[in-house]
Amino acid sequence: MASTFLRLVLGGIAGKLLGIVREVLLAALFGAGRAVGANRVAQTATMVPVNFFTADALSAGFLPIYVRYRQDSPALALALYRAVRTILGGLSMLLVVALLLLRQLWIALLGPGLDDAAATLAVAMLTIAAFSVPFYVQYALYTLVALARDDVSLVNLRACVQSVGLIGATLLAYLTGDVVLLAWGFTAPYVVLFLWGAYWVRRKGYLRADGGDGSLPPTSRPQYAVALTMFWRRLRPLLLLPVLLQGSIAVERAVGSLLGIEVVAATEYSRFVVDSLMALIAAPLGLASLAAFARMRGDEVVAGLERLIAPVLLVTIPLSVALTVNARGIISLLYARGAFDDRAVDVTSVMLFGFSLGIWAHVLGYTFVKVLNARGRNRRVAVVNGLAFGAAAVVNLVMWRSWGPVTIGVAATVASLVMLVGSALSLHLLRQLVRLLSLLAPAVAVAALVGRALAGDGLLHTAASCAAIGLVWSGYTVLVPSLRRVVVTELWTKAAGRTT
Repeated sequence: MASTFLRLVLGGIAGKLLGIVREVLLAALFGAGRAVGANRVAQTATMVPVNFFTADALSAGFLPIYVRYRQDSPALALALYRAVRTILGGLSMLLVVALLLLRQLWIALLGPGLDDAAATLAVAMLTIAAFSVPFYVQYALYTLVALARDDVSLVNLRACVQSVGLIGATLLAYLTGDVVLLAWGFTAPYVVLFLWGAYWVRRKGYLRADGGDGSLPPTSRPQYAVALTMFWRRLRPLLLLPVLLQGSIAVERAVGSLLGIEVVAATEYSRFVVDSLMALIAAPLGLASLAAFARMRGDEVVAGLERLIAPVLLVTIPLSVALTVNARGIISLLYARGAFDDRAVDVTSVMLFGFSLGIWAHVLGYTFVKVLNARGRNRRVAVVNGLAFGAAAVVNLVMWRSWGPVTIGVAATVASLVMLVGSALSLHLLRQLVRLLSLLAPAVAVAALVGRALAGDGLLHTAASCAAIGLVWSGYTVLVPSLRRVVVTELWTKAAGRTT
C-alpha cells in the first residue's frame, strides 16, 4: 500500500502544479465574475448526475471484486469488466440525451440565484460539457482496471491532461472573447484520456483473462450472471449514497448562487487549494487502502489502521492549521492579480478558512470509509456518508443567510467530522482517535496562536507563519515520546529503507 500511495502522490504533484497555473490564469483573465461562475455551474450540472452511477459503483462496488476475481478467477474478472462497461456505457449515453433535453431546467435548479445572462451562458456551456460523459465514465473504468494491477499511471495522467485542456480553453476563450469555449476545457481532455486509456490497458494486456497478449476469450452467460450478482450485492447498500452526496453538492451550488455569482466562482478557487491537498493525500491514500485492505485478512485490518492514524494526523493537522490561519495570505499570493479584485480575495479567503478547518478529518475519514468499502461493509458506509452529506446540506440550507459565504466551507468541515466519527466508530477506532487528538490539542492551540500572530498579506508573512507552525509542531512531536516513536518507527524508518 505504501508504494502505491507514494506513486500516486508523486504523480499527483505534476498535475497540481499544472492546476495552479490553470487556476491562477483563470483568475487573472476572468476573475470571479459571470463567465467563471457559469462555467462552474455547468460543470456541476454535468458531474452531479454522472456521479449518481459512477462514483461508488466504480470505486466501492467494482474495484474490490475485480481485484479478488483477478487473483482467483481471471475469467470472472473479465466478465465483470465487460458487464460493468456495457451498463455504464448505456447509462452514460442516456444521460447525455437527458442533459441536452433538460439543460435549461437543470441549470435553473442548480443556480436559482443566477441572472438571465449567467443562466443562458451556463446552459450553453452545459451543452458542450454533456458530451464528455461517455468518455469520462469509460476512462474512470480504465483507471481502476490499471489500479487493480498497481498501475497508477492512468490515475496520475488525469489531472495533467485536464489542466492542459483547461489552460488551452482559458487562453482561447480570452483571445477570442467567446467565454463559452471555457467548457471545452472539460470535454476535450476526456476524449483524449479515453483514447489513451483504451490504448494503455490493451497494450499492457490488462483485459486479458490470462494476463497475456492473446486474443480476448469469450465470456459465457453464467460468468456474466455470477459477476453481476456479486457486483449487485456490493453495490446495493450504496444506492442511496450517490443521491445524498450529489444532493448535498447541488444544495451547495444552489446556496452559492443565492449568495452571489462571485461566491460560485470563489467556491472553486478556494476548494482548489484544499482539493490539491486531498488529491495529494486523501485520494491516493483512499485508493491505496481500497486495493490493499481488500487483500488483508480480518485480523490484519485493525492493526494496519492503528499504525496509520498517527502518521496521517501528524501530517494533516499542521497543514490544516497553516491554511486556516493564512487563508487570506494564500489567496492573495495565488490569485490577487488581473481581474481578481479585492472583493474576490475577501470572499475566497473566507471560504478557504471554512474548508481548511476540516482537512485533517476529511483525509482520515475518507481513508476509513475506503477501508470499510474494501471489507465489504457497504451498508455501514451508506449510513456514515449519508449522515455526513445530510449534515452538510442542513448547515448550508439553515445557516447561509446568517453566516454568508463561510457557510459553504464550514458545512464541508462538519461533513468531514461526521464522516470521521462515524467511520471510526464502525472500525472500533474512536477511542484511540480521541486519545491521540487530545494529545495533539496543545500543539494545535500553540501553533494556531503563533501562526496567527505572524500571518498577514505578502509572501514574507505567509512563509513566516507557516514556518512557525511547522517548528512548533515539530518541536512538540520530538518532545512527546509516543509521537517521537511514530516519527522514528513509521516515517523515518520507511524513508530510510527506500534510500538503501
